[in-house]
Amino acid sequence: MVTGEAKVDKVVDFLKEKNIAIFQVNALTRNGREELMAIFNRVFIEFQLNVEYLFNIYSAIVEVIFNAIKANVKYIFYQEEIKKRIKNHVRGENLSDIMHIILRTEALRDYLVRFVVSEKLKQQTMHMLKLEEIARTRKDSLTSEEYKMLEEFHDKLKEEDMNIFFTIGIAPHQVAFAVVNDSPIMRQDMQRIERSRRIHYELYLEGRSNHYFSMENIDTTESAGLGIALADEVYYELGLDPRQYFTIVTEQGRTRALLRFPRKRISL
Repeated sequence: MVTGEAKVDKVVDFLKEKNIAIFQVNALTRNGREELMAIFNRVFIEFQLNVEYLFNIYSAIVEVIFNAIKANVKYIFYQEEIKKRIKNHVRGENLSDIMHIILRTEALRDYLVRFVVSEKLKQQTMHMLKLEEIARTRKDSLTSEEYKMLEEFHDKLKEEDMNIFFTIGIAPHQVAFAVVNDSPIMRQDMQRIERSRRIHYELYLEGRSNHYFSMENIDTTESAGLGIALADEVYYELGLDPRQYFTIVTEQGRTRALLRFPRKRISL
């Protein structure tokens, strides 16, 4: 059995030999967060990065990973809602082919979003995440119905091959972190993200980026909320423009969040 310390050693060895380490992320449990913090701590020490920035960068990455987890869960429920909408108009044997076309075509995905109640998706997503947390911490308190719901959901994740990968890259001039998940960002959600980031940037130019976190400014929707804002704020505290160093891109049904930091800016 590989211990937590051995995992940390393995990550550092990979970074020293290949300049890159890739992990598959299934959930953000307490143990998982502690293990990730241990990895960050060793990486900052081994590569002589300034630990003054460790916690803020770690916290930003955790938020981005959690966003990816939520996005995958939400996308499963989105697919189920679309299936309900079209199954009465499509022959059963053709349903999977039609769904494949829809999910791989951005214009069709965005068009069909209008037929899905966003608040319902949000509630379904948060309920499933809550059940996941209960299953990890006090499994005996789940009802038989809830347990069955979780099992069916996990089967859907496997069936759709929905994964999340986290990458750390160390180069001579930069340190990079990437989170890739197997679900796209819908156009309306991306527009909301860009609008929120623009407001945050304008406040930064006025010397009051932290004011973004007041209730009148922050977008609290599941797709463009606190996570991205906290990541952006890390860059503002470093005197960097997050729009240059923190990018979010959807292509071929996947979403990639890439956070880059100039090595000289966060080194000792």
